[in-house]
Formats: sequence, C-alpha cells, structure tokens
Amino acid sequence: MELVSPLLPTVLGDDEYYNLADSDLMLQFPVETGFLFEGEIDRKRFLHALERALSAFPLFCGRLRTASDARHPWGIQLLNQPVEVEFIDAPDNDMLPRDSVIQDPWYYSPPLDIDAIRVCKDTALLKMRVINFQTNPRVTTVGATSAHLIGDGSFMTKFWRFISHAYQSLSFPEAVPTYSRHPVDATCLEAWDRTELEEQFPQLLARNPSTQLPNSQRITLFFSPTQLTQLREILSKRLQDANISDNTIKLSVQDCVTALVTTACSQALAEMKSTRGPVKFISNVLNLRGGILPLDEPLNALSWANATTSSPFDVVQTAVAIRRSFLTAREQTYQAACLLTIRRLWRDAADKGEKVDFTPLANSFLLNSSWRFDYTSAHFGFGQSKTHFLHTVSKFPRYAKMFKRNPPLQFGKESQPRQERGPGGAEFTFYLLPEDRVAFLKCLREQFKALGIAGEIDV
Repeated sequence: MELVSPLLPTVLGDDEYYNLADSDLMLQFPVETGFLFEGEIDRKRFLHALERALSAFPLFCGRLRTASDARHPWGIQLLNQPVEVEFIDAPDNDMLPRDSVIQDPWYYSPPLDIDAIRVCKDTALLKMRVINFQTNPRVTTVGATSAHLIGDGSFMTKFWRFISHAYQSLSFPEAVPTYSRHPVDATCLEAWDRTELEEQFPQLLARNPSTQLPNSQRITLFFSPTQLTQLREILSKRLQDANISDNTIKLSVQDCVTALVTTACSQALAEMKSTRGPVKFISNVLNLRGGILPLDEPLNALSWANATTSSPFDVVQTAVAIRRSFLTAREQTYQAACLLTIRRLWRDAADKGEKVDFTPLANSFLLNSSWRFDYTSAHFGFGQSKTHFLHTVSKFPRYAKMFKRNPPLQFGKESQPRQERGPGGAEFTFYLLPEDRVAFLKCLREQFKALGIAGEIDV
C-alpha cells in the first residue's frame, strides 16, 4: 500500500472548501474505471505522476461535507488527504480481464464506502489499485474507484489522460480544470411546465430502490466496423425510402444500434407473451459539454434525452424517435430547463438522505453511452493498440452501456497469445432477466439477418 498526496500548491491554492453544483449530488454512485496495458508499469514513475495529477484534481483528496450556506449546502472540504494505492502481484491469471470493456466481477480497484460518503464521514473519495500479472510478456492493470459526485466519465477520462502524460514526463496539452461552474439562466424555466419537466426524469423522482437486485444475466454484443457501417446505411436508406421524416434526421450509429437492440427486446417479450413489454421509452444519458455548458465544465455535466416510440417493433421508426429525442434535448432553452430540473431533483434527494432509483421500468430502456469517448488516449506510453479500457455497468435489466471496442486482447487467462479479430467496432452491454435471454438473442439474430447485414453478431 502506498499513500500519495498531491504536490502543493494545488490548482485551488489556499481554498479550504469547494461548493458542489446540485447536479454533482450523485451521492450513491461510484465510478469504476481502469486500464490493461501490455507491459509493466514503473511504480515510482506512476506514484510521481499521480502526485502531479492530484495537484490538478485536488477534489479527489477532499471529503464530502455539508455547510450552512442555503445556496450551496454541499461541498468538498479541501484537505489534501493522501490517496491509497494498492500494488498487487497476481499469483495466477484468474483476475486477468476478459476481452471486453465491461468486467464482471470487478477486481481492478478497491471499493469505496458509499454509505459513509453519503453521510459525510471522513471517508476517501478515490482509491486505486495496480495489479501485475504473471503473463509472458507481462501485463498490468491500473484502476480507480471514485465517487461520482466528483466526476462523470468525461471528467475521469481527463484525469486519466493527465496521469498518462505525467507518467511519460509530457506536458498536459489540455486546459487544467479551473473548477469554475458555468451559470445557467433560470428564466428558461418560465417556458416550461414544472411537472412536465420533472416527468422527463422518472429515475430522479423514484426514491429508495430495493437493495435486492434481480437475478439478471449479462449480454455483451460486439459489432465489427463493417457491421456498424452497414447497419447505419441500411436504416438510413429505409428511412429515405419510407419518407418518414424530412432531411433533418440523420441517424447515428448509436441510434441504429440502440433501435436494433430495443426492438429485439420488444419482439422477444411479445413472443413470450410477457406483460413487461414492449419497450416504448428509451432514455439516453446526455453529456451537456459543448451544449449549454463549456467543454471544460468540471465534475458532472449530465442530462437525459428521452424517446417515446409509437412503433416499438419497427427498427427504423424507433431509430428516428431516438434521433428526434436528441434534437429536442439539445435545443438550448429546453436543455437549460432540464439541467435546472435535474439539479433540483438531485438536491432534493441529497437533502432528504434518499437514494434515487435507476431501475428501468418494464417498458423502458436506458443507455449510458461513452461511445464517443477516447478512453485509450490514456495509454501511458504503451500506445493505444496495447491499451484496453475497463469499466462496469449496473445489473438492472435493460440498463446498457456502449463503447468503442478495445483492441484485440493478446493474452487470455491461460496466458497464451491470441489474435482472433481485427481492431475497431463497438461493444454494447446490458443485463436481462434469465428467462428473456434466449428469446432476445433469437429475435436479434433474425432481425440482423432480415436487414441483410453481413456476418453474425458476436455475443
């Protein structure tokens, strides 16, 4: 175990307290991120790089506190506490990651005491772990568990890139966080009905979910670059031929993959005569950076784009509904009103000591996609082709994540070299109830074939 403190002074200088925005108050959630490198990490260089990174990201060394300030009752006390870093030599390769982004079980960073964090105990907001595996050649994993309240996926990506550059003795090419928060004009709320806005975020209205997760099974779908291109081209052509919309609708790869999956879910539930479908409501987590918030907005900058499809068995109509939801969610006034609503609901839950409930409803699907994030840019000098991003996903049924697919993993748990596929593509992972799995995969494969897409879906 090593204890790593930030180099002083930090970017926040003599400040003793940092006010959190209400949209940061995701108190119940950790963020687990990690990397596998095809090589060995130098321990001293890594620790020195982390010292420099913590100087630029000092909130990781603080503690959650409440204050008497009515506008900003929640914040981080800036204590510059050291961060724990575990170093482990794996005696065997049982913990070696799978050839995917999503890892279950998760070995690659220690857990945080989230319940203690929520009640502002003296509890760490970041813990890290380095595992050296006995492969030939050697591979290493580096992982972190952080409190979501001090950074979403985009912010954590920046943190990892900073460590990577410092490890290589390179200057950081991006702006170091200033931690100033961009104001949002509250007059935008006047154009919208408060109840209608709140109903866009049922996950934040539902409180205190069951602690017992359903017995769900993971499904990871891998799409090759060719399949992604074909899927988008085919659905775009059908959209054009059907004259469903005007030329403002340009389907994205994510729209198409999500529609393919959700319509297969609907078809499977219909074949099973289940009362839990079809999937009519599709939510996508939306990064507001580059919208109403600047690209360098720190910590958390998340909202939702909510789609309702009237044709849950039609992949083209569903893809169009998803695309329209993004266009609506990106309209500036509406986006600002949604962010202020989200802030109010997160704050309400935090003040009451309640947990929000992200369990998707029976006829809904939620995608928290990082498809556009360049995670492997934090490659520590090993190169992106030898860097593999590692992450987790909630086990709630129909809660999904989508990523760029990792480079081919050269070593399996048996430590034998393998090169089974080319680079690129996408990974789409979510959980289903066990009784839904066979019917879903059957419907998905039938739909894939009916669309005329080459090859099979890799599951």
